[in-house]
Amino acid sequence: MLKDISDWELVGYGGKSTLEKEELRSPNRIDYLIKYPREFDEGVSWEDLTELIAAKIGTLCGLEMMKVEMVIRKGKRGCLLRNFVKEHNAMMAEEGGSLLPSLVDGYQELLESPLKNIELIEYGFKFMEKFPYWSAMKSEFINLQLFDVLIGNQDRHPFNWTLLFLHSGVKFSPIYDNGASLGFRFDDTKLAYMLSNEQELNKYTNKTRVKAGIFEKKKSKLEI
Repeated sequence: MLKDISDWELVGYGGKSTLEKEELRSPNRIDYLIKYPREFDEGVSWEDLTELIAAKIGTLCGLEMMKVEMVIRKGKRGCLLRNFVKEHNAMMAEEGGSLLPSLVDGYQELLESPLKNIELIEYGFKFMEKFPYWSAMKSEFINLQLFDVLIGNQDRHPFNWTLLFLHSGVKFSPIYDNGASLGFRFDDTKLAYMLSNEQELNKYTNKTRVKAGIFEKKKSKLEI
C-alpha cells in the first residue's frame, strides 16, 4: 500500500518540465516535489518508478542521490522527491543549462557544432574545463556520466544537474531526474523479452544516445 499524501499542502507547480510536477509541503513542514509519469497515446511510461529504482542503484554505487519514494496523491501515482536545497540549507545556483552560457564563452558554438559522437563529447569536456566551478564538481560530474551509461539515461540534458552553495563552499547536487532510463517505456512483456534476449538487449543499448549533461538537444553515440 503506497502512502497517500492527498492532504499535503500544494505550494507550487515545479516549473517547466516534460513531466507534471507539484511542489508540496508535508504536515511537519518539510518541502517536497512530486512527479507524475507522462501519459502517451500508445505504450506505457514508468518514469516515476524508474526514478525510484535509479536512486536505489545509485545509492548502492556509493553516489549521492535525491531521496525518492512512491506515493499516491488524489488517486494518482507519483514519485515523491525531497527538496535537497532546503535539506542542505543551501543556496542553489541556476541549473547547468543556465550556468554554462552565463559563465563560459562559446557555449552556443558548442551547441551548434557539426561534430559527432566521441569528437563532440571531447569538445564538450574541453568546454567544461573552462567552467569556473569545474574543479569543485569534476569527480561528481564524471561519476554522473558513468551512472547514466549504467542505467541507460536518455535525457541528461544541462537543465537536470545543479550546484549547491553552502557556507563551506560549492557542492555538486544529489543526482536527480533519472526517470527516462531503465527501459521506462517497456511494458512487462517487452521488458521480459529484452532481458531474455541478449542480442536485442545489446541492440537497444548500442542505439542509446547521451547528452552528457552538456547538450540541450544534440545527442551523441558513445561506443563502449
